[in-house]
Amino acid sequence: MTRVRRLESRRRHLIWTLAATALLTVAAGATPSPAVAQKVRFEITPYYGHSFLGSFEIDDYEFGRLDLEIDDGTVDGVVIGIPLRRNLQLELFVNEQETGFGLDEGPFLGAAYLGGMDVDYYQAGVSWTGSLGQVRPFASLTAGVTRLAPNSDFLPESESHFSIGLGGGVKVFFTDHVGLRLDARLLVTDTSDEDGCCYDCCYGAERDDLVQGLVSAGLVFAF
Repeated sequence: MTRVRRLESRRRHLIWTLAATALLTVAAGATPSPAVAQKVRFEITPYYGHSFLGSFEIDDYEFGRLDLEIDDGTVDGVVIGIPLRRNLQLELFVNEQETGFGLDEGPFLGAAYLGGMDVDYYQAGVSWTGSLGQVRPFASLTAGVTRLAPNSDFLPESESHFSIGLGGGVKVFFTDHVGLRLDARLLVTDTSDEDGCCYDCCYGAERDDLVQGLVSAGLVFAF
């Protein structure tokens, strides 16, 4: 029951974050600039942000099912948009995190630190952008690979798993070629891999997937 309450609290946090981004997008749509809206352009956005959520499970041969928590932390990466048509882009998404993880011991004890972990996302998909001038809402759907690389004997050395991403936000252009991109994204990684075993434990088989939320801001360079 404690774990359910903690997960529900985090999911509410994610819902409020996405809702705030959606409201910002709608409110910002009143600033048209046809000169910017009608161009089909290549975009590159280096960004910096924050990750939250990040719980998953493993099956341990000695202790049974264990709940693990990835620490919230800072993230950085790049988003590349390659134009397919006026409002549609091929999106390449790269995200890198240097964080840690621990054993979830409940709401009062927190998580017992087990070591560092790199969590890297490499995804590709499509992004739709609205034609609203200098202020442009967007939505993205991507899929690819998540690399989990713990620096600990408690987990396998490194594993790669299929993942999907759903995001949205707004781009605000200051000039014809430079703008600000605000992005909120939900990333889900399938950790149910029977072959991902090492030492005395393995990533969860038919257990909870790894779910992370990301919020970020970056400069858009359009050409």
